Amino acid sequence: MILIVMISWLAFVSPKPAAAMSSGDTLVVTAVPIGSVLVVGAASYLLYKNRFTQPADAKGSLGYKGPGEFFVGGFFGGSFVPGTDWTYQIAGQNITARNMAIDPGITGGIKLGYFLDSCPYLGVEAEGSIGNQSQPSQAVSLNPPVAGRVATGRWTGQSLLVWTMALHLVGRYGFLPDQEVPFGRLQPYVGIGPGLVMLYAEADSAKNFGLEVEAGLRYMFTKHLGGFVEYKFSKQWEVELESQQLSNMPASTATFDFARHQVVAGLAYHF
Repeated sequence: MILIVMISWLAFVSPKPAAAMSSGDTLVVTAVPIGSVLVVGAASYLLYKNRFTQPADAKGSLGYKGPGEFFVGGFFGGSFVPGTDWTYQIAGQNITARNMAIDPGITGGIKLGYFLDSCPYLGVEAEGSIGNQSQPSQAVSLNPPVAGRVATGRWTGQSLLVWTMALHLVGRYGFLPDQEVPFGRLQPYVGIGPGLVMLYAEADSAKNFGLEVEAGLRYMFTKHLGGFVEYKFSKQWEVELESQQLSNMPASTATFDFARHQVVAGLAYHF
């Protein structure tokens, strides 16, 4: 329930995609976050029931109560996009708008994972997140100048909605072991894997595969409840958005790399 409220609130405060978005894209933006919450919730419940109905010594089975564990959690935080160059096709010429700025935004999401019984230092996790970014009105320098004489352009601004689905291979280590949490209450971890990022602008959307990296620190308050802080990095190359217009230029396709830094905090239930 907490995760549903968090995703619903984030969707409410996120900028609304423009009417230019197709009905299919609107359905994806609405249905994917809700569906992800329902799927993760159902999967967590089934794993929970299976794990605690299996014999304690059923080694090798899904419910084996070894040193490994399932976990499900949610997180919330800030996202930051560094300035990047956007290249436009204008009058048959590649024109680059230098250092296009994007304001910081907010992000939130859910994750479901499993650390192996045979090697509790290693695990996998699936993650979904949604965030918003605002691209403010700004003057940008153009290289080369359009028609050899127009060296600046003005971007009127737009809102961006970023939906990410990622799969991570995760490594962790445990410190401060005790009887309740023998692996260790303090657990630094790192993860890396592929991600599918859907970027919704006001006139178009782009769907791209990219690289997802994370590093964090988890503390187990109890055997089952842990809190974590986490840094995430996401990068997509050659993203294309159509109908992107500088105020003194015709609308055209813009191509750019999209990198995002996120700092989040969250809670997870381990079982």
